Amino acid sequence: MKSYIFGCICIVLLFSGCATKNELAFEKKVLSPEAVEIYDVSVDNVWPKVNNGRQLLKGFPFISYKPIIDFGGKFSNQFYSKIDYRYKFSNIKDVDFWKLRTNPFAEDFIYVLPMWANEFKRVSNDLFEDIGYTYNLSSREQEILKWWIGEGGILWIEGGIYSTRYDTFKKNGEIDSKAINRKMIEKSRNLKFFDRKVKTYIYKSKRLDFVNYEPLKLKYRVKSYIPYFQDIKNLQLITKNFMTVDFIPKGAYLLQSKSGKPLVSFIRYGKGGVVFLRPFEFQDKRYDGEFLRWKLIFFLLNRIYLNSESTAYQIVEDHFNNSKTFTLHNLHFAFDSYKLLPKSIELLRPITKYLNKYTNVKIRIEGNTDNFGTKKYNYVLSENRANSVKKELIKMGISTSRIFTAGYGEDRPIATNKTARGRALNRRVKFRIIRR
Repeated sequence: MKSYIFGCICIVLLFSGCATKNELAFEKKVLSPEAVEIYDVSVDNVWPKVNNGRQLLKGFPFISYKPIIDFGGKFSNQFYSKIDYRYKFSNIKDVDFWKLRTNPFAEDFIYVLPMWANEFKRVSNDLFEDIGYTYNLSSREQEILKWWIGEGGILWIEGGIYSTRYDTFKKNGEIDSKAINRKMIEKSRNLKFFDRKVKTYIYKSKRLDFVNYEPLKLKYRVKSYIPYFQDIKNLQLITKNFMTVDFIPKGAYLLQSKSGKPLVSFIRYGKGGVVFLRPFEFQDKRYDGEFLRWKLIFFLLNRIYLNSESTAYQIVEDHFNNSKTFTLHNLHFAFDSYKLLPKSIELLRPITKYLNKYTNVKIRIEGNTDNFGTKKYNYVLSENRANSVKKELIKMGISTSRIFTAGYGEDRPIATNKTARGRALNRRVKFRIIRR
């Protein structure tokens, strides 16, 4: 009997020991820090090469909140064979913002589709904040998103909000379309995005009977001040929803209707930006909806607005007129020097053009550095670099009495100085209007 009891005790201790070992292993796994993605590697080893652009038709930017079936594109195989772009994208609802914080290059584009009005959370007049809370982003995640845009990311916002025909029904079965009208107007009025006024475009489908609505089709002949977009001629909007409100904030209008209504706007923010567009039909081959999306992708990936003087001027004018400031992160000086490199001098021409147009404007050029070196040294360096830019503007014909300078050294960082990318953002020259 004693040997039987002793054997039972040994078996219990053996299994309890195994359980304890398993629990410790599990705890170790749970408590161990999450691996940080390494992105300082060759991009060719990360992204597979795209040999046929037709493959890209299955994803962004050919997106819709409605199912897309058998979309093969309107162009020839030769057209798609020349497209060799590689870019990473995610719907805002699928983004891991905590990983994005450690690896801002994990996404090139984050996109937002039209939102159902019943799910759109109007918590303030700030559309950026409203979109964030609609997708359950915490205030910290919204800060990361804004930081990511400043690092060079593109936020793509398509359309706005919509209501369906079922939203018009009351609980007792009665139809009250006026209540939906009021709700849509209340959710979309007096909005701003990055302190810019948001234009809203409201349109409704035609009711056929108490239940059914005829899809609304709007056709646009379009124009653009940017030569790159001028071969886009005709666009079409189709909505099967009861009511739709599209958002277009004030910014650089890349595309407008012939009557002057903005259709696509771009807001530059840091090294990246936000593009707003109305959800144009892209599957109908009679219109240029697909072509527009290709053009936008090429435009945004290549940052054409930095290479086209006419486009750059529109960006500069828009920033000065709305925020009285414009920042250049890509003015390059010789290492450990305040001598401006020749390629960077060309970037000053849009500034000169603005000052020649608005002759009463006076500006202050503000130099900023990272924290490499002593504080006193960076202060002097930033001041000398601001003066170097001033001299170039004077050479271009701007009166010295209209230009003031200041150097702030490392005292006004806009990003962390712990990373190379952050230090690059902090090394900048800001132009500020001090008198109109």
